[in-house]
Amino acid sequence: MKAMELLEKLKTKPVFKVQDVERIAYSDRSYARLTLNRLKKRGLVKKIRKNAYTTKDNILVITSNIIYPSYISFWSASYFLGYTEQIVNTMQIATTRRIKPIKFEKYEIRFIPLRHFFGYKKIRTNEGEIFIAEDEKLLIDALLKPKECGNFDEIEKMFEDTKISEKKIMEYLKKINKQVVIKRVGFLLEKIKAIDISDRFKLDRNYVILNPFSKQWQTINNKWRVKI
Repeated sequence: MKAMELLEKLKTKPVFKVQDVERIAYSDRSYARLTLNRLKKRGLVKKIRKNAYTTKDNILVITSNIIYPSYISFWSASYFLGYTEQIVNTMQIATTRRIKPIKFEKYEIRFIPLRHFFGYKKIRTNEGEIFIAEDEKLLIDALLKPKECGNFDEIEKMFEDTKISEKKIMEYLKKINKQVVIKRVGFLLEKIKAIDISDRFKLDRNYVILNPFSKQWQTINNKWRVKI
Protein backbone atom coordinates (compact mmCIF):
# COMPACT_ATOMS: atom_id res chain seq x y z
CA MET A 1 0.00 0.00 0.00
CA LYS A 2 1.32 3.46 -0.95
CA ALA A 3 2.11 5.84 1.90
CA MET A 4 -0.45 8.47 0.83
CA GLU A 5 -3.18 5.86 0.49
CA LEU A 6 -2.33 4.61 3.98
CA LEU A 7 -2.39 8.19 5.29
CA GLU A 8 -5.92 8.76 3.99
CA LYS A 9 -7.11 5.69 5.88
CA LEU A 10 -5.33 6.78 9.06
CA LYS A 11 -7.04 10.18 8.85
CA THR A 12 -10.34 8.49 9.69
CA LYS A 13 -8.99 7.83 13.22
CA PRO A 14 -8.49 10.63 15.79
CA VAL A 15 -5.58 8.72 17.33
CA PHE A 16 -3.92 5.58 15.96
CA LYS A 17 -1.21 3.07 16.86
CA VAL A 18 1.48 1.08 15.06
CA GLN A 19 -0.90 -1.88 15.18
CA ASP A 20 -3.44 0.10 13.13
CA VAL A 21 -0.83 0.64 10.41
CA GLU A 22 -0.02 -3.09 10.45
CA ARG A 23 -3.68 -3.97 10.04
CA ILE A 24 -4.50 -1.41 7.35
CA ALA A 25 -1.33 -1.99 5.29
CA TYR A 26 -1.19 -5.77 5.90
CA SER A 27 2.40 -5.27 7.03
CA ASP A 28 4.73 -6.38 9.78
CA ARG A 29 5.73 -4.27 12.79
CA SER A 30 9.06 -3.03 11.37
CA TYR A 31 7.48 -1.77 8.13
CA ALA A 32 4.69 -0.06 10.05
CA ARG A 33 7.17 1.76 12.29
CA LEU A 34 9.33 2.76 9.31
CA THR A 35 6.31 4.13 7.45
CA LEU A 36 5.11 6.13 10.46
CA ASN A 37 8.58 7.55 10.99
CA ARG A 38 8.72 8.71 7.37
CA LEU A 39 5.28 10.30 7.57
CA LYS A 40 6.29 12.00 10.82
CA LYS A 41 9.46 13.45 9.26
CA ARG A 42 7.36 14.85 6.42
CA GLY A 43 5.06 16.53 8.97
CA LEU A 44 2.05 14.47 7.89
CA VAL A 45 1.72 12.61 11.18
CA LYS A 46 2.28 13.86 14.74
CA LYS A 47 3.53 11.67 17.58
CA ILE A 48 1.57 12.23 20.81
CA ARG A 49 3.42 9.72 22.97
CA LYS A 50 4.81 6.20 22.64
CA ASN A 51 2.63 4.31 20.17
CA ALA A 52 0.06 7.10 19.82
CA TYR A 53 -0.11 9.22 16.67
CA THR A 54 -2.53 11.65 15.05
CA THR A 55 -3.13 13.72 11.93
CA LYS A 56 -5.58 16.04 13.71
CA ASP A 57 -5.24 19.61 14.98
CA ASN A 58 -8.20 19.82 17.37
CA ILE A 59 -6.68 19.34 20.84
CA LEU A 60 -10.05 18.26 22.29
CA VAL A 61 -10.41 15.50 19.72
CA ILE A 62 -6.82 14.36 20.22
CA THR A 63 -6.66 14.33 24.01
CA SER A 64 -10.03 12.69 24.63
CA ASN A 65 -9.08 9.82 22.30
CA ILE A 66 -5.60 8.95 23.60
CA ILE A 67 -6.95 6.59 26.26
CA TYR A 68 -10.22 4.66 26.30
CA PRO A 69 -12.35 5.32 28.24
CA SER A 70 -11.62 8.95 29.05
CA TYR A 71 -13.19 12.38 28.92
CA ILE A 72 -12.18 16.03 29.36
CA SER A 73 -13.17 17.50 32.72
CA PHE A 74 -12.21 19.94 35.49
CA TRP A 75 -10.72 23.33 34.56
CA SER A 76 -10.01 22.21 30.98
CA ALA A 77 -13.66 21.37 30.34
CA SER A 78 -14.75 24.60 32.02
CA TYR A 79 -12.52 26.58 29.66
CA PHE A 80 -13.54 24.85 26.45
CA LEU A 81 -17.24 24.99 27.38
CA GLY A 82 -16.90 28.73 27.98
CA TYR A 83 -17.35 28.79 31.76
CA THR A 84 -14.00 30.44 32.54
CA GLU A 85 -11.98 33.15 30.86
CA GLN A 86 -8.71 31.82 32.21
CA ILE A 87 -6.57 30.46 29.36
CA VAL A 88 -5.80 26.79 29.92
CA ASN A 89 -2.66 25.12 28.57
CA THR A 90 -3.16 21.93 30.56
CA MET A 91 -5.56 19.29 29.32
CA GLN A 92 -7.10 17.38 32.23
CA ILE A 93 -8.43 14.01 31.15
CA ALA A 94 -10.56 11.90 33.49
CA THR A 95 -9.57 8.24 33.23
CA THR A 96 -10.09 4.96 35.04
CA ARG A 97 -6.40 4.42 35.77
CA ARG A 98 -3.25 6.35 36.67
CA ILE A 99 -1.11 7.36 33.68
CA LYS A 100 1.96 9.61 33.55
CA PRO A 101 1.41 13.11 32.14
CA ILE A 102 2.75 13.89 28.67
CA LYS A 103 3.78 16.97 26.72
CA PHE A 104 2.25 17.49 23.29
CA GLU A 105 2.87 20.64 21.31
CA LYS A 106 2.05 23.57 23.66
CA TYR A 107 -0.04 21.45 26.04
CA GLU A 108 0.60 19.37 29.11
CA ILE A 109 -1.83 16.46 29.13
CA ARG A 110 -2.66 15.16 32.59
CA PHE A 111 -4.67 12.01 33.25
CA ILE A 112 -6.79 12.22 36.41
CA PRO A 113 -8.03 8.86 37.74
CA LEU A 114 -11.65 8.81 38.92
CA ARG A 115 -13.49 6.02 40.71
CA HIS A 116 -16.83 7.50 39.70
CA PHE A 117 -16.44 7.28 35.94
CA PHE A 118 -19.64 8.33 34.18
CA GLY A 119 -21.50 11.46 33.15
CA TYR A 120 -19.79 12.49 29.94
CA LYS A 121 -21.07 13.22 26.45
CA LYS A 122 -19.85 12.79 22.89
CA ILE A 123 -19.61 15.76 20.55
CA ARG A 124 -19.13 15.07 16.85
CA THR A 125 -16.81 17.34 14.85
CA ASN A 126 -15.25 17.27 11.39
CA GLU A 127 -12.01 15.97 12.92
CA GLY A 128 -13.56 13.32 15.14
CA GLU A 129 -15.46 12.81 18.36
CA ILE A 130 -14.82 14.77 21.55
CA PHE A 131 -15.62 13.18 24.92
CA ILE A 132 -16.27 15.82 27.59
CA ALA A 133 -18.02 16.04 30.97
CA GLU A 134 -21.72 16.80 31.10
CA ASP A 135 -22.44 19.97 33.05
CA GLU A 136 -23.86 18.02 35.98
CA LYS A 137 -20.79 15.79 36.24
CA LEU A 138 -18.43 18.73 35.74
CA LEU A 139 -19.79 20.34 38.93
CA ILE A 140 -19.41 17.08 40.82
CA ASP A 141 -15.92 16.38 39.44
CA ALA A 142 -14.92 19.90 40.49
CA LEU A 143 -15.79 19.07 44.10
CA LEU A 144 -14.45 15.53 43.98
CA LYS A 145 -11.03 16.93 43.02
CA PRO A 146 -11.19 20.70 43.64
CA LYS A 147 -7.46 21.29 43.16
CA GLU A 148 -7.96 20.42 39.49
CA CYS A 149 -10.11 23.56 39.13
CA GLY A 150 -7.66 26.17 40.35
CA ASN A 151 -9.59 27.92 43.09
CA PHE A 152 -13.02 28.19 44.68
CA ASP A 153 -13.99 31.26 42.62
CA GLU A 154 -13.66 29.15 39.47
CA ILE A 155 -15.86 26.43 40.94
CA GLU A 156 -18.53 28.98 41.88
CA LYS A 157 -18.38 30.38 38.34
CA MET A 158 -19.03 26.89 36.97
CA PHE A 159 -22.16 26.71 39.12
CA GLU A 160 -23.26 30.10 37.77
CA ASP A 161 -22.74 29.31 34.08
CA THR A 162 -23.62 25.63 33.66
CA LYS A 163 -27.06 24.52 32.52
CA ILE A 164 -28.09 21.50 34.52
CA SER A 165 -30.88 19.01 34.90
CA GLU A 166 -32.04 18.83 38.53
CA LYS A 167 -33.04 15.21 38.06
CA LYS A 168 -29.69 14.24 36.57
CA ILE A 169 -27.52 15.93 39.19
CA MET A 170 -29.52 14.26 41.98
CA GLU A 171 -29.07 10.91 40.25
CA TYR A 172 -25.32 11.48 39.95
CA LEU A 173 -24.95 12.62 43.57
CA LYS A 174 -26.79 9.52 44.78
CA LYS A 175 -24.58 7.33 42.61
CA ILE A 176 -21.42 8.83 44.10
CA ASN A 177 -22.88 8.93 47.65
CA LYS A 178 -20.15 11.08 49.23
CA GLN A 179 -21.49 13.27 52.03
CA VAL A 180 -18.89 16.03 51.63
CA VAL A 181 -19.70 16.41 47.92
CA ILE A 182 -23.46 16.23 48.45
CA LYS A 183 -23.31 18.98 51.10
CA ARG A 184 -21.15 21.32 49.04
CA VAL A 185 -23.01 20.75 45.78
CA GLY A 186 -26.39 21.00 47.47
CA PHE A 187 -25.53 24.27 49.20
CA LEU A 188 -24.10 25.84 46.03
CA LEU A 189 -27.06 24.74 43.91
CA GLU A 190 -29.44 26.40 46.33
CA LYS A 191 -27.35 29.54 46.76
CA ILE A 192 -26.46 30.11 43.10
CA LYS A 193 -29.23 28.42 41.10
CA ALA A 194 -32.10 28.47 43.61
CA ILE A 195 -32.40 24.67 43.29
CA ASP A 196 -33.27 23.01 46.58
CA ILE A 197 -32.66 19.25 46.66
CA SER A 198 -32.30 18.93 50.44
CA ASP A 199 -35.37 16.71 50.83
CA ARG A 200 -33.79 14.08 48.56
CA PHE A 201 -30.79 13.34 50.78
CA LYS A 202 -30.24 12.16 54.31
CA LEU A 203 -27.25 14.03 55.67
CA ASP A 204 -25.03 12.85 58.49
CA ARG A 205 -24.35 15.11 61.49
CA ASN A 206 -20.84 16.17 60.43
CA TYR A 207 -20.10 19.68 59.18
CA VAL A 208 -17.76 20.46 56.28
CA ILE A 209 -16.07 23.70 55.25
CA LEU A 210 -17.69 24.88 52.03
CA ASN A 211 -14.47 26.15 50.46
CA PRO A 212 -12.11 23.16 50.11
CA PHE A 213 -9.16 25.54 49.58
CA SER A 214 -9.53 27.23 52.97
CA LYS A 215 -9.59 26.38 56.67
CA GLN A 216 -11.30 29.67 57.48
CA TRP A 217 -15.04 30.05 57.98
CA GLN A 218 -17.35 32.64 59.55
CA THR A 219 -20.82 31.16 59.83
CA ILE A 220 -22.73 27.88 59.66
CA ASN A 221 -25.52 26.68 57.43
CA ASN A 222 -27.38 24.05 59.44
CA LYS A 223 -29.56 22.93 56.58
CA TRP A 224 -26.61 21.66 54.50
CA ARG A 225 -24.22 21.33 57.44
CA VAL A 226 -21.57 23.50 55.83
CA LYS A 227 -19.23 26.05 57.36
CA ILE A 228 -19.13 29.18 55.20
